[in-house]
Amino acid sequence: MSIAALPTDIAALTPPPAAAAITGVIDGYKHYQALRAGYRSGLFDWLQAQPDGVERSAIAEALDLRGAHLGAFLQSLQDLGLLEREGARYRLAADAAPVLCTDSAWCRAGALADLEDAGNGWSDLQRFLRQDWTQSALAVTPPAHAPFLGEVRRLLDALAGRDASRQALARARTLLCFDGSGGLLAAAIGQRFPQLEITVVVPPAQFANAAVRLRDLAFLEGRPHALHAGTPLEPPMGEPCDYAIVFHALYPVRKSTDAALAQVAERLASGGEVCLAHWFCLEACETAPGGLRDLDKAVLTDSHPLCGIERFGQRLEQAGLTFADRQDASGEYGNTKLHFARKPAA
Repeated sequence: MSIAALPTDIAALTPPPAAAAITGVIDGYKHYQALRAGYRSGLFDWLQAQPDGVERSAIAEALDLRGAHLGAFLQSLQDLGLLEREGARYRLAADAAPVLCTDSAWCRAGALADLEDAGNGWSDLQRFLRQDWTQSALAVTPPAHAPFLGEVRRLLDALAGRDASRQALARARTLLCFDGSGGLLAAAIGQRFPQLEITVVVPPAQFANAAVRLRDLAFLEGRPHALHAGTPLEPPMGEPCDYAIVFHALYPVRKSTDAALAQVAERLASGGEVCLAHWFCLEACETAPGGLRDLDKAVLTDSHPLCGIERFGQRLEQAGLTFADRQDASGEYGNTKLHFARKPAA
């Protein structure tokens, strides 16, 4: 219905039922703005230094905030469970300080800033969806806020919990890691299996950030030549590796998946194991409830999930590998499919 066609009787201007859904989204945006203001005003850090709580007048004076609106602002944060009030005194909610205060590794202020970065598809989803979108590198995030942190931890647990993989990694001397997490997985593997000589391959667009992250995590100490730019379709040359991991790295070359798998198999030593961890779309690229999580994956990878989960074992066999096992790792973005295969002994 056009605006011109709306009834002129003001008493008859009843919002349609669907307006409630839009109102909920708008309210979510307002919650976002309240949280953002809490971080940017310094409120949370200041309240952390006032464990006994403070009254509104003290907050207004200390942070130069308008007292006329401060009560509603503080109440909105209280509604979110971030503040507590006892009488007229406000304090941080119990256990909230780690995610609110900047002296904590878990402070989420950076996550809000990342959403506003022009290189993040969530900063303007309409622009991200356009054909002329060009992905650009985002700032390096601390490990606690890295978007693939949960994926990395679940893969480590899966490798440790699968007898064949745990034994293969314990025996391995060299590992080739195609790391779609920008080096986070490689660093975690190096910490868990310090005996491994690890070669890390990241997409060219992630190379600079991966170098910063791996230096920050001390991964490159003693491994000055461990990091390479590339894809599974173009692995670095060298001696065959004892173990290989392809972690969310096939998306950029998904239209050449067979050739990429053949290249990975070529770089694997006889008897070596490879683990591949990726998201797959539903049959015929259908969708299901949970569209925001699918958009999260799209923004993270600037790509589409892999297709044809039912044929992936066959594709590993065609690459010269023996398909051994498949597992599901359920996480914040849905199910990650883990495939394990071995290269037959010579």
